[in-house]
Amino acid sequence: MEMTQGSYAQQLLASFLQNQMGNNASLPMQSAPELSTHPSMLPQAWPTAPHPLEVARAMAVQKAQAELQAALRPPPGLEHVKPSAPTSKPCAVPMGRFGDGTGKARQISKSSMSTAAEQEAMIEELSDLEEVDSNCSSPVTATRVEASPGPGSVIHPAMAVRSFDAALRQLIESVPRLARDSKGALLLAQHVSAMDAQGLGLMIAALRPLVVELGCDASGTGVVQQLFTSCSEHPSLRAQLSESLGGSILKMSKDKHGCLVIQHALGMAPVEMQSLIGPELRGKVFYCSRHMHGNFVMQKIIQVLPTSALTFILAELKETVVAAALHIYACRVLQRLIEHCGHRPELLDLLQDLMVPGEQLQRLVKDPYSSNVIRTLVVCGNVEYTRLVMRLFSEDVMKYSRNRHASLVLEKCLEVSAGPKACQLTQERAALMTAFFSPSTRSTSPPLLQIMLDRFGNYIVQRVIETSHGAEKDEASGET
Repeated sequence: MEMTQGSYAQQLLASFLQNQMGNNASLPMQSAPELSTHPSMLPQAWPTAPHPLEVARAMAVQKAQAELQAALRPPPGLEHVKPSAPTSKPCAVPMGRFGDGTGKARQISKSSMSTAAEQEAMIEELSDLEEVDSNCSSPVTATRVEASPGPGSVIHPAMAVRSFDAALRQLIESVPRLARDSKGALLLAQHVSAMDAQGLGLMIAALRPLVVELGCDASGTGVVQQLFTSCSEHPSLRAQLSESLGGSILKMSKDKHGCLVIQHALGMAPVEMQSLIGPELRGKVFYCSRHMHGNFVMQKIIQVLPTSALTFILAELKETVVAAALHIYACRVLQRLIEHCGHRPELLDLLQDLMVPGEQLQRLVKDPYSSNVIRTLVVCGNVEYTRLVMRLFSEDVMKYSRNRHASLVLEKCLEVSAGPKACQLTQERAALMTAFFSPSTRSTSPPLLQIMLDRFGNYIVQRVIETSHGAEKDEASGET
């Protein structure tokens, strides 16, 4: 694959070469040869990239040698005088005391000294620098000096390919470590958001074996989610990333951070995830629905997948629908099913087992969790179930108006019967209003006045007045 000027790989190559060559070396991008990382072009053995500290040392040696040549340049007017041959080996001192590259190179020749005093002083200084002189002659330093490119040097294309491949290999190997670090994960996610298809492919290749592990990590989960976001427009990359979650859907659904990755993957790649969800969660729907993290995954599945793919969920919950409605987490899954699968035959069969008149329905409307399911059913479900609930309230409006959770269901019945389903609920609303305004056998005052001072019934009175029209409103105003 050719690397164009604006591609991510060529930018990484230019940055790597600039760091290796220093500020005095440059490789024009417009004249750079076309490089390829095809396996046939790669060397048999990967070269070890020099450590940045070693490169800095080599550059310090070159700088010291340049200063030495400038210091030995004859003064103006004496260029014709030949310097005497040195009798001692020159000492190139590349490093300072603290190894920061600030040491100055000196060349000391006994024959070039003008006086005996100067000779003795220079010999004493030479003895102090013997230790540094021994470091100067080490083969590692000499090798790094020769390997470091000088100003104006030209890099052969094959060498550039090897340098780029070495840098790329080091980068890929460091990606998992960065993804597990809190600060490194933030930086990595920012770079992933700006990558092109080639860069994303390299990143997926580096992280694919560790996607499940990183997805359950507090820092790595953000990187994995950003990968799904960036790959949403690349079907092949999206499929590779989704396949890496195969076999771990249930495990990640139960994890605090992993469930976020599964939800995000369902939003970014619903088609690819559909083939993984069914086989792995079949037989575990009720378990996941009751899980504190897994219930969010189940809700997301219902929201993004087509209703035809939810048959196994409806079938498994049919046997435990009452227990699911009474559960703190599973009740949310039933709410999503009612909202998105309202006309599926499987859902109608499920609701028949749930909406049984009598003690079961009374328990459901007063329960803190199943009351939410009934409220959703009144708004989004079949009108027959709304009629069933309104008839239940008409039997004892006083009791249900004073109950914390049943009063919320009663409010929804008042709103729906005066709004979108008014034409279909005329008889049920009339019976409910009669129950509010007619005196009961236990008191001469109508229930509407008796619940007015109750902390929950007070809201019911307000909704009765707000949703009343015509004769109902006149009667409600007269009672209050």
